[in-house]
Amino acid sequence: MNADDSLGFAEQQQVNTKLLITGCLLLAGWLFLPFLAWVAGVFIYAFAVQKTKLDSAIVFFVVFSLSVLIASRHIGYLWGGADDMPSYLMAYERYSSFSSMLPTSLLYAKHADFLFALYSWVVASLTNNHSFLYYFITLAVTYLLIWKFCKLVDNPSPLLCFLMIVFFYKFFQSQWHLIRACMAVPILLYGIWYSQTNKKHGIAIFFLGSLMHFSTSFLLLPLLIFSKHLNRRWNIEQLILLILGFVFAAIFGVLAIKGVGSVINHYMINKILTRLVFEPSFSKLPSLLFFIFVTIIALPGYIKTTSPTYIRLFNMMSFLTLLSFIALFFIGDELHRILLPLYLLYAPLMLLAFQYITPKLITGSFLFLVIAFHMAAFSYVLLINESNFFYQDEIHRHPIENKGLDYFLTFKHYSETDITYYDGYRNK
Repeated sequence: MNADDSLGFAEQQQVNTKLLITGCLLLAGWLFLPFLAWVAGVFIYAFAVQKTKLDSAIVFFVVFSLSVLIASRHIGYLWGGADDMPSYLMAYERYSSFSSMLPTSLLYAKHADFLFALYSWVVASLTNNHSFLYYFITLAVTYLLIWKFCKLVDNPSPLLCFLMIVFFYKFFQSQWHLIRACMAVPILLYGIWYSQTNKKHGIAIFFLGSLMHFSTSFLLLPLLIFSKHLNRRWNIEQLILLILGFVFAAIFGVLAIKGVGSVINHYMINKILTRLVFEPSFSKLPSLLFFIFVTIIALPGYIKTTSPTYIRLFNMMSFLTLLSFIALFFIGDELHRILLPLYLLYAPLMLLAFQYITPKLITGSFLFLVIAFHMAAFSYVLLINESNFFYQDEIHRHPIENKGLDYFLTFKHYSETDITYYDGYRNK
């Protein structure tokens, strides 16, 4: 090793040491800083670095904090009865014997997904039907599955990807009550991703995800079926033919479900038919426009890249964006359910796309604006506090003021007591 190499190695070691110290200070700051200030620091840290040894530790504190925050809310009063959590809790507090697990899920939680019912029954058995712990564990497991997906998909900064997903305010709100779909989505995406190298392994994982939330697996099934083609770059003519074929297939699928529903009275078919009506609704269009924009800015890199990861992500994102656009005209009010996989895909695709766009000042500025938007929207949701976070806390301070220590004390308090919820809308 010559002198220049030794000097370069020493400088790199100094940089690594400074990053380690900064990361450790950031972790310690979780206890004493207001959570929003700490999250801002985590975003800056993730923006400035790529992969460090402290990423998993930082993720742990993010997961713990968000899980406590959401699980401490006052459940049942949101959106004029559209809050799904009371249904899950009504089933959860009634789980007793294994034989009654599925009937209880079907009667109260309105689903027949075996694996999620089994998971809920096991947690109920271990915690003596403790609702707060059930809510907290479900959220934490989902966030950890998302973190695993961010590491699985090769990208410049898994930590930044994770933060951009979990602090996207619409996904954050989805976690309040779409707990079954949110848990299933990363598992289904694992299956699709693994199927490129091990088809049987991928199908098995996808099947597990379908037992968590069947309707989401049905939407993602084409990506699994055509998994080997997801690493293929399509030209304009082929894309047009694919889009036309997809549109005709979607129309045929709608007509087929309606035809089957007219002669067969089945719970799952009836559940789909109640939502599958031609009623255009554009209330969720802003979120979709953001994902369309991400797909557009990823197009130059898609044309240039030889990375299978990039091509696969782009093809998956394009399919789901097109599917969401068509859904605007049929189930526009339920579009948030179809958008869930896009929240996980857009961040790694965006970071990969920026590598092919110059000058870097533009991409860096845009990424900073996206992060600032996520922080501003998340802060606003906490500020208006429509879900009444920490509603049982003995010290009645606003959630926006709470520090990491407060989150820990809240977890301790709710674990020793429990949460209450309003089930009036679901008992009607």
